[in-house]
Amino acid sequence: MLFPTTIFIFLFGPIAIAGYWLIKGERLRRFWLIVASYIFYGWWDWRFCALLIISTLVDYFVGIRVHESKDPIIRKRWLIVSLCTNLGMLGFFKYAMLLMSTWNSFVGWIGVGHTFPNYEILLPIGISFFTFQTMSYTIDVYRKKIAPTYDMVTFATYVALFPQLIAGPIVRYSEISETLKNLPKKLTTENLNLGLFYFAAGLAKKVLVADRIDYYIAPMFTNYLNLTPGEAWIAILGFTIQIYFDFAGYSLMAIGLGHLLGFEFPQNFNSPFKALSVSDFWRRWHMSLSRWLKDYLYIPLGGRNRRAMALTTAMLLGGLWHGAEWTYMCWGAFNAIGLELHHRLKNVPWWPRNKVYAQIATFIFFATSIIFFKPRNLGEVYVFFSKMVDIPGLFLFRTNVTPTLLFIMAVGLLWGMIAPNMVELVRVRKATPKPYWAVILGILMAVCILLLSETGPFLYWQF
Repeated sequence: MLFPTTIFIFLFGPIAIAGYWLIKGERLRRFWLIVASYIFYGWWDWRFCALLIISTLVDYFVGIRVHESKDPIIRKRWLIVSLCTNLGMLGFFKYAMLLMSTWNSFVGWIGVGHTFPNYEILLPIGISFFTFQTMSYTIDVYRKKIAPTYDMVTFATYVALFPQLIAGPIVRYSEISETLKNLPKKLTTENLNLGLFYFAAGLAKKVLVADRIDYYIAPMFTNYLNLTPGEAWIAILGFTIQIYFDFAGYSLMAIGLGHLLGFEFPQNFNSPFKALSVSDFWRRWHMSLSRWLKDYLYIPLGGRNRRAMALTTAMLLGGLWHGAEWTYMCWGAFNAIGLELHHRLKNVPWWPRNKVYAQIATFIFFATSIIFFKPRNLGEVYVFFSKMVDIPGLFLFRTNVTPTLLFIMAVGLLWGMIAPNMVELVRVRKATPKPYWAVILGILMAVCILLLSETGPFLYWQF
């Protein structure tokens, strides 16, 4: 089940939220959230709820065993149990097909060896998110940063909480543990206003910008061989804007639903198109994943003391986290090179200091990296790259680029580069909702609901 659907907006969402506030007794309310979350997750395929149960049970018991054990070796063994379970599930469902196809290609090339049958392994939605989330719990318990919960229901609620279950933000237990232990008694006016505000703004980003851009550029990627160099650039720039508004829109809706349940989730995007460098960009983009990679991979691998190796490993695995394709690995490597170059060159005298130029250059860098992210294989990447460096053809366009597409892209670009983001308005600038906000958001919601039939799936739900 996805947020921008009539069944969620008019049926599941209202019932789940209203039932949560009407039920008396904290334990029953947690049970309600668990049941609602499993219905939400199992709506697509109920069989994959078993993976959620396995991850929950393993990390719940591992957390307790790690906490109670005094022997460092035993504590580490229990941690390995958690990591192997979660990474094993993630590896099988997400990467087994890549490994088998790569091996088959290698065997076919050398002409010796056995090949794997062409299995089709269905990828469970959101598996990358909830496995990383539960692993963060056991790692934090192992590091003695948090104490584990001895309440299975509380932990199951943390793992399955439906607003952020399938596409984040990746919420750490410490960020919502107090709310989980002491559920709020009533829905405050502030949380109601913020919840509706964030949800409506996120829905507008998804439906009015991301999906409208996708309507025009999806055929361009399908017929990529016939694109002119200028159209190839438009397709890549359009997808760059689309993926930001799609994922940032989802994150805003998740944060809004969290407020409607009395939870405050961490911010996941902080206007990444305003970034002045590659490093600044990755502090603003998919912040919950960036922090996860930094705290659980980059720093343990040496951090600044072994920056090049730690950075490359973190970004390569970050790329692979997005999907089982070599293109994602190349995307991670491209960003790792950009980050390392920025660290090495940022203090040289001739490095540009103009903020406008730096902002534009950072956006162009990220958009260029999308060459590895959107195309389905390295062959398509080569075609796009060869077209985009064809300087004489940059201003040659056919009928693929319409004024409507350019207008929507311009609106999205200006919105992302200039306007304050919604979380910044509330948490940093302390803006309070005004009556005319309700009118504007109400109109946007009405327009979005009318367009729900044309809404596509979230780009990140597949991860």
